[in-house]
Amino acid sequence: LKLCGRQVSRHLLALNGSLTAAQLLRCNTGASCWLSAAMAWRAKDATVLVVDVGRTMQEAFASSDDGKKVSKAEMAVEVARNVVQHKLFFNPKHEIGVVFFGTSETSNDLQSDGYENVMVCRGRKIDVPDVDALKCLTAVPSSGCDADAVNALIVALDLMIKRTNGMKYEKTIRLVTDAASAAPGDPDLLECTKQLEVTGTKLLVTVLGADGMGPWAELAGASPQVEIVPLVQLAREGSYCVKPVEQRAKVRLPLTISPDMQIPVGIYSKTTRVNFPTLKKQSKAAATIPEENRRTDKVIMDRTYHLTDDKDGEEVKKEDRVKGHKYGQSIVPMSEYDEAALLYTCERTLTLLGFAPAASIGPEHSMHATDAVAADKGDHWAHYAFESVVEAMIEDNRVLIARYCYRKDSQPRMVALIPVKGPPSQASHMILQYLPFMEDIREWTTASLPEPSVEQQKSVSGIIDSLLLTAAEKPDAEGEELVRPETTHNPALSRFYNFLAKRAIDPQAKLSPPEPGAAATILGPPAVVAAKLAKALPENERAHLKTLFGLEKVEKPAAGGHRSAGKRFWREAIAEKRKDSAAMMGEVDTKKIKVDAFTSAKKSEKDEDGIKGEGSQGDAGDAAGMATAVEPPPRVHIGSVHPERDFERWLSARRTGGVDTVGPAVEQMCDVILRFADEGEEFHGKALNCLSTLRRGCVREGEAAGFNEFMRKLRLKLTKRQALLWERASKDPGLGLITDAEVVTSTVSSAEARAFLDGTDRASPHSASASASGAGVDLPGTALSEKDLEAMIE
Repeated sequence: LKLCGRQVSRHLLALNGSLTAAQLLRCNTGASCWLSAAMAWRAKDATVLVVDVGRTMQEAFASSDDGKKVSKAEMAVEVARNVVQHKLFFNPKHEIGVVFFGTSETSNDLQSDGYENVMVCRGRKIDVPDVDALKCLTAVPSSGCDADAVNALIVALDLMIKRTNGMKYEKTIRLVTDAASAAPGDPDLLECTKQLEVTGTKLLVTVLGADGMGPWAELAGASPQVEIVPLVQLAREGSYCVKPVEQRAKVRLPLTISPDMQIPVGIYSKTTRVNFPTLKKQSKAAATIPEENRRTDKVIMDRTYHLTDDKDGEEVKKEDRVKGHKYGQSIVPMSEYDEAALLYTCERTLTLLGFAPAASIGPEHSMHATDAVAADKGDHWAHYAFESVVEAMIEDNRVLIARYCYRKDSQPRMVALIPVKGPPSQASHMILQYLPFMEDIREWTTASLPEPSVEQQKSVSGIIDSLLLTAAEKPDAEGEELVRPETTHNPALSRFYNFLAKRAIDPQAKLSPPEPGAAATILGPPAVVAAKLAKALPENERAHLKTLFGLEKVEKPAAGGHRSAGKRFWREAIAEKRKDSAAMMGEVDTKKIKVDAFTSAKKSEKDEDGIKGEGSQGDAGDAAGMATAVEPPPRVHIGSVHPERDFERWLSARRTGGVDTVGPAVEQMCDVILRFADEGEEFHGKALNCLSTLRRGCVREGEAAGFNEFMRKLRLKLTKRQALLWERASKDPGLGLITDAEVVTSTVSSAEARAFLDGTDRASPHSASASASGAGVDLPGTALSEKDLEAMIE
């Protein structure tokens, strides 16, 4: 069957078409016998930390950064505290108990039977981790007595049996001690081992000190329930700033290679970004109430919407709101029905598009977190098919390009599946790499550089060889890998959680400076690598390296004394322009900034020489050379996002800069109001706000003619929606015509303004023609606007 699958895969790579031999693979999605076991009820976790603080644990074990000696007991308590802290933050449902032995105080349920110098914390019980568990591990308890690890193990087993008797638990006892806490061949120790096997409890022993393992190594070899855990591994487990997760497929779907061949696969996460936890909002007032009288201290967030220029702050209801997308300076409305119609519909799929050369996919094409694709568990037919495809791809140096949609109606992605052959005892898999679309790619080009010399290549090659992150003495030798991502912690997360634990114990705790060792791994190369670099590149040869490559620090020259001293940079030009025109414009148009002053100076000198050469007046030529160009007037634009703000800005621009921007601003504001009116009734509220802003600005600037003409045009009700807007505007007395009492150039009285809103100012055709004939003036059929009247007066 495997050979048959191998042949099928060869045909896949060659033809990428339908297959006739795929039926032999029988790639079905059923018969997953492991699924029932995975869905079974999961056991709880119970852990008892047994920490030795006896007489031998008071010896010095290491030195801190400030030179202070750290005893073995202090190290054991610190490691245990990190374990409890990790449980508290990331496994809050895992139950935990704390037992000290070698203490001067005795507190346990078996002390009447002679188990002395053993103290059980947290009320002699196993419970979920809390702040009290951290508090009992903040300092070494009163200790220094003889330590008996057998007594501590018996007390821990009794504690575990009382808590988990008859219930399904994953039971673990973590013992942190040294080699002197138990005697080799102790029969009680062997009896404890039998109890571990009977109760199904795992004993993890961490031995401190350089005196060997004592009886614990022999005990670990005799019983599968006993395991030796190095101190480094225990410290690493307690320092993880992420919740441990099980290896579980986040997506299960078939890899569709052709209509006749579908391989059931599972997709697993390989890398996932870990972010800072979100801080929950709580009420400070409720925190002052005692806990026994406090109902809750949680707060809820309620979001309301208001108009930006509404002084009363009235809420805009949901039926009066509509979403929109910004298109230039305008907002294109988009209803919820439009959004639903624009959603891309797609089924869950992982469909083959074809095969590509492996060299065509590089690290620059990665767009997302990395996943792994493997054959579905429990399906041996899928395993045969998947293994044969992987082997064929590796032999021909190909990658698989597919369309991937992990959830129905989600955004489809284009992915590359890179084959990875597993060890003899492990299955193969493929690395799923998300590929960019055309819109995601940014072109980056660089100028060609000259070919480096042999001496330059040799010097750089020596530096690279000395900076290899391996502990081997020679570059080609095998050695321990340094700065591995699997062992490098995020210093920011570590500091955050350490301070969070400190603040939980002491609410008045101050923020301490970052620990030097927390980020030492990523702040610089390891000590071994730095020593090799110093040996390969001594201090006296570093000057030669600068000379070899022409490395020098380029500093900005001072003003004057150099040809490039007159050059200006964009940041300087923008700062000067903003300082000069901030009051007028509000923002800087970089297209009007003259950056290269040196070039402009040369042009002025050429012009000056040409004028003098023609025999013209020298003074006039100098004046022409010193004249500055007049900048074009600013382009007025009123957008639909914040039209009121834009309008007020351009009105103030004329008052400060002397440029007439009011006329274009009034015209564009009128167009924006008509656009809002024609968009629909949901925009009429914003149109009325813009109309009110337009009237206030026209009164302030004396532009009564433009506003009154626009209001007469709006009353004509050219469209149905403009008629609806006029019905709402005519009910507001503050939106009438601008009268002569407000602006002296207006020809409208207060009575005429009221009649205009009421619609009673329209005269009959007979009376209008009679008055026109009596005046002896040939007037058109409609009344002249105020602009026409002003033009006739002029």
